[in-house]
Amino acid sequence: MDSIFGYIDDVYLFCKVVEHGSVLKTANLLGVPQSTVSRRISSLEERLGLRLLEKKGRELAATEIGKLVFDQLSSGIEQLEIGLGNVTEQTEQVAGTVRLSAPHSFYHSFVAPVVEGYLKQYTKVHIDLALNHDQLKPQTNRELLITFDISEMDALIARPLFTARHGFFASAEYLAKCSQITHIEQLQELDWLAIDNSQKLAIYRDDALEQSMTIKPRLVVNDIQALLDAVERGLGVASLPLRHVRGNSNLVHLLPEHYRSDRQAFLVYKDRKYQPKAVKSLIDAILSSADTMDAAVNPTSN
Repeated sequence: MDSIFGYIDDVYLFCKVVEHGSVLKTANLLGVPQSTVSRRISSLEERLGLRLLEKKGRELAATEIGKLVFDQLSSGIEQLEIGLGNVTEQTEQVAGTVRLSAPHSFYHSFVAPVVEGYLKQYTKVHIDLALNHDQLKPQTNRELLITFDISEMDALIARPLFTARHGFFASAEYLAKCSQITHIEQLQELDWLAIDNSQKLAIYRDDALEQSMTIKPRLVVNDIQALLDAVERGLGVASLPLRHVRGNSNLVHLLPEHYRSDRQAFLVYKDRKYQPKAVKSLIDAILSSADTMDAAVNPTSN
């Protein structure tokens, strides 16, 4: 090999496939066609006259000689990444489009001031805002998600924002049709309304798990305000964030010493070393306000 010209990209792709164990996962993370990754690695193997990868179950793994190549070259690739990242960090403008997905009520309660302040500071950034409870999993390095559910997001970064405590609430109109609620077991017999299809409910008291029960919601609505309205109209009982019902005289707090497991809110994004400055700056702005969000959700915890 007289020159490294033409090898750098192929070696980079090879190292990434070894790290991720999959051509498909590597292609998705880098935003290039799967066929391109396969073709470039095959080209590298042909030029070196070596077999670098082999199938092991559903994943790809380095052959013995492939491990040697990876050990020799991966640190150099990492240094190149770090160097390029430093150059990008110093020269890139805070500009471009960022997509942010968040629950409607959460955005208006906590995130709106952060986003509005951010837009005033960075005038060349455009934010594409989606307000819903759908799990719009980030697919590119310009997408952010605020969510309470990070299941099936193992490949992404999930930064904690705050925890929200929930209690059990129903309207006086609904409770007038029921027996007096004095024991936790009676909750299972009520008409449940929920924000998702989860049927397992862990119930705590004094930070200790007291009981787990299975519920079958009669109504599932993926918006906390719509759920609150349904409870107020006497359709049944629901687990609701204490902040959303504080001061609401239309609702009765059932067995207030009991509560469901606290819900943790997360800011989710892709693990990218070359994260655009516009995205990094918005992430920093949201995370820097996490303590304020937590204080607003749990004002009695301070």
